Amino acid sequence: MKNKSIFITLIFLIISTVSQGQNDDSWKVYDDSEIAVIKISVNPNDLQYMYDNPQSDSLHPAQVHFKNAQLDEVIDSVGFRIRGNTSRESYKKSFKLSFNTYIKGKDFHSLEKMNLNGEHNDPSIVRSKLCWDFFNSIGMISTRASHAAIYINNEYYGLYISIEHIDDEFLQKNFTDDSGNLWKCLFGSDLVYLGENPDLYKFENISGDIPYRLVTNEEVNDYSKLANLIDIINNTSNANFESAIESKLDVTSVLKYFAANVVVGGWDDYWSLSNNFYLYHNPSIDKFTLIPYDYDNTFGVTFWTQFDWENADPYSFGKVLEGPRPLVEKLLSFPRYRNLYSHFLDYYANNIFNTGQFFSRMIDLRTKIQAYAELDPFRDKDWGFSKQDFLASFDTDNFSFINGIRINNSIKQFIINRTNSLNTQINYIEYPPIIYNLNLSSKKLQSDESLKIEASVFTNRELVSVKAELTINDAAPISYNLSYTPLSSNALIEKADLWSITIPPLGGSKKILLKIIAEDNLGDTSTFSEDGIEIITSSEDVAQKIIITELMSSNTTTIMDQVSEYEDWIEIYNPQDTSVNLSGMFLTDKKDNLSKWIFLSDMVIAPKEYKIIWCDEDQEQGNDHTNFKLSSKGEYAALVFDDGISIIDSISFPALMENESYSRNNDLVSWSKTSTPTPGESNIITSVENTFPDDYSINLKAYPNPFNPSTKIEYEITNPLDIELKIFDVLGREVWKIKKENKSAGKYTVQWDGIDKNGRELATGIYLLNINGNAINKTIKIMLLR
Repeated sequence: MKNKSIFITLIFLIISTVSQGQNDDSWKVYDDSEIAVIKISVNPNDLQYMYDNPQSDSLHPAQVHFKNAQLDEVIDSVGFRIRGNTSRESYKKSFKLSFNTYIKGKDFHSLEKMNLNGEHNDPSIVRSKLCWDFFNSIGMISTRASHAAIYINNEYYGLYISIEHIDDEFLQKNFTDDSGNLWKCLFGSDLVYLGENPDLYKFENISGDIPYRLVTNEEVNDYSKLANLIDIINNTSNANFESAIESKLDVTSVLKYFAANVVVGGWDDYWSLSNNFYLYHNPSIDKFTLIPYDYDNTFGVTFWTQFDWENADPYSFGKVLEGPRPLVEKLLSFPRYRNLYSHFLDYYANNIFNTGQFFSRMIDLRTKIQAYAELDPFRDKDWGFSKQDFLASFDTDNFSFINGIRINNSIKQFIINRTNSLNTQINYIEYPPIIYNLNLSSKKLQSDESLKIEASVFTNRELVSVKAELTINDAAPISYNLSYTPLSSNALIEKADLWSITIPPLGGSKKILLKIIAEDNLGDTSTFSEDGIEIITSSEDVAQKIIITELMSSNTTTIMDQVSEYEDWIEIYNPQDTSVNLSGMFLTDKKDNLSKWIFLSDMVIAPKEYKIIWCDEDQEQGNDHTNFKLSSKGEYAALVFDDGISIIDSISFPALMENESYSRNNDLVSWSKTSTPTPGESNIITSVENTFPDDYSINLKAYPNPFNPSTKIEYEITNPLDIELKIFDVLGREVWKIKKENKSAGKYTVQWDGIDKNGRELATGIYLLNINGNAINKTIKIMLLR
């Protein structure tokens, strides 16, 4: 049998510097190397009002002192209130901190809100933390969490879990397009079809809440995309369902979500209770992502349900609230989705949870939080949890607690029992191989750039081969064999199923159609995709040669634009004897987004003419105003041909002071910093503060790159400087550094072995190598392959 179909998801990983890494340091807030101490000072009368009126969402002004291993800061004018649903009536309240309530635009290390959860249902005060760490480790978009000791008006209120708030800031950190609709889906969000009118989904549940609560773009209040998704889930024919649902929903992450909840016994979710998840519609790709939410009722906490979650059938699970759940029921009716879901169940249960590494991590957390947990004055107020209950709830055999709330086992024993039951229940349906994840180094390659392909392929049979078939400029297809390169110790199941190849540069001006073909031992094949994935390479000869001649990244008094504002600018020069029409070409400050800003209309540069482009994010002010600004710390700028890939001219410039420009000298080759800029004129350097070679700001190298197991970091400086080297992961967390040292002019080499500052081996991934000191602030990406 030959099977050609549309596959679950295709992810193009653009191997490039992640700008968020240097600007977003919110990771410091969730660093869990030690317990954070959060001291909240609030008017006692306001605090009493909150406790007298726990259902109120009124915010009260407070001062917050936040201290952990990374931060020690006092924040004034913070909004403070009680939060939660049923927990509002508990003795141990949960709280919300809002940093932008009283000062618009204010945040705390890129966070506008912070949730402090009391975890009053959990004697271990660790269950949701374990779940959030798990979701992040398997590559799902989810919140971050860390423990915190909470003091209010100098009185200890107990051990809490600080959980990242899901809002517009969260979207900015996790999606390239954060402008879409985000729905918080509460009790009653079963995704059952109610009709084609989008307003039908704005109903209230029995608690008076709107189950599908829109939390972004509330003014427009448009539910049409959600209604369309629900229509597809419920009303699409079987013949068209797979292609239809995959075009509107990240199905792979949804199957991961269901598998994870079944493994940890998470019943306060979509499947069992039609509750506690978010749906985000990404408008740039017109697709939904499911984001998990609320995980204290897990690992044996049954509350009032009395379900046997340890032995629950993974293909029907247990419904605390009866009724249809069309999303999961429809997905699991298809053999391909069911097999992949089964694969996720098996991997998560046996390779992540039921392991010595997980249990060791759990006990380390218990040791870290024990003193704070035992002193928690509210620990026993709601259900009567004792100190012994706290200790035993981690790993004691036959632990149980029944006193208004029902807990059937310790976390460790629950995991062991759940894994044993799953190993007798998981079964597969005969089906061809499944290609469920595909990463490409890029779909737009420079003529001298290699193409790296990574495909995640699964079958319960035996894979015979995985091939990449390339059709180049309509010639006969060329076939390449991918190698099986699993990373079994990685939580990302995609890496355990990994097949990969790096194809050498294919040359310039190429149009390539790529197909991935997987074959099993029964001769069944799967192909992604019918039409092929289009890849192009840059032109080998860009005829219209124009150049960047000068730029300024901190203009305060030098030159004003048409609306009398001092803005960053880039000067372009046409050295030819004929005019050049820039229309359709691009200007960018990002190597991973070469088509960031397009020249519109008939923007012509006459022979030997200069053109100033204002980099101010004010496109409404004219066709010569871009959608980006320049960094005074130094960065990249490029002119790109109208194919969106062929670079006409580029420069990596250093840090610049106010009104200092980086200018191409009269030879049109070398560059200099100058305090006498000449926008719109020939560059005559009359006052040079420091002169650097053309590659001064890009003389940081790492080779080999990608690398395994080590790479050599090389940098060269032309003047004595205080130099510091750091490496960050893509979330901006510092993993390695060499402290600042004074270095003489010259070339230096340092080796990095992919080991973090704590001596731990890092996983495969993209990392950001940063060098800084005086005028230098440069970051390049490096890729570790295990």
